[in-house]
Amino acid sequence: MADRIPTPWVRCFAQRPGAARTLLCFPHAGGAASSYRGWTAHLPADVEQWVVQYPGREDRIAHPMVDGMDALVDAVIAAVEPALDRPVVVFGHSMGASVAHEVVLRLAERRPGLVRRLVVSGRPGPADQKPREEFVHLRDDAGVTAELTTLGGTAAEAFADPQLAAMLLPVIRNDFALIERYRPGGAVLDLEVVAITGDADPSMAAETVDSWAAATTGPFTRHVHPGGHFYLYDHLPAVVEAALAPERGAGVSSDAFSVEGLRASVAEVLGVPVEEVGADTGLFELGLDSMRMMMLSVRWQALGVEAPFADLAENPTVRAWSRLLSA
Repeated sequence: MADRIPTPWVRCFAQRPGAARTLLCFPHAGGAASSYRGWTAHLPADVEQWVVQYPGREDRIAHPMVDGMDALVDAVIAAVEPALDRPVVVFGHSMGASVAHEVVLRLAERRPGLVRRLVVSGRPGPADQKPREEFVHLRDDAGVTAELTTLGGTAAEAFADPQLAAMLLPVIRNDFALIERYRPGGAVLDLEVVAITGDADPSMAAETVDSWAAATTGPFTRHVHPGGHFYLYDHLPAVVEAALAPERGAGVSSDAFSVEGLRASVAEVLGVPVEEVGADTGLFELGLDSMRMMMLSVRWQALGVEAPFADLAENPTVRAWSRLLSA
């Protein structure tokens, strides 16, 4: 049974082989799989949690650390993707949010529909991930320690013990190097994204999570909780609930296929003001192409409705689509 779990890259604190969903989690910079151990008590019975264990820490302390995003994602995909055999929700906090994002981008290309939701925590959206004026990973030990003290969390507390500090510093410096050198690309997902943050996080302004909306053509939701960078430890039940809430669109919205609902969806996918999408406007003239039709089709399939491309292309207007999809 343990062979289901792709060790050494994944830890599973409570195996549930009959679960309907996998919750795949990514730790923060300097963090390890144990940071998610407390989630087990809050998970529904139909969810099995897998936590990625980065090399160079805890039971992987002898494994060489990885200080580049591409190399880390390559290794995670190679180890984990073959073992994923049920719908997946992916969660990442802080650095882990960016690692989760890159992993989901890869999975969306390789196995469309496998990942049902990306949940990002304590991390600005890609458009707001700006380079720092001073890299933390280039500071001396006192400078790295000062940054951790500002962020709070268990790593800052551990630095009171000199032996623990000596063991943790190389890991933390490695992870800061990875995330500070990382630059997100412009790829866009087509699945639900949920962004969560604390309202007093010293590393980011709460409103910068809103730019995660531009990272997907799917639904976007944000949640802001009282607290700092590690707010989630004080709000764990609410965070788990947001991560595993019923999928938006699991039931057909009353206006999803109305003329107005479709105008809004088409405008979002085309990146144009909704005013430009008239009920009888030719959508190909506005820039609709096969790729964008596919994005719309995936959304409609999530609502339980499918329409052949040929039927959509025959009458490419919002009014005609509304009649077709509502039939």
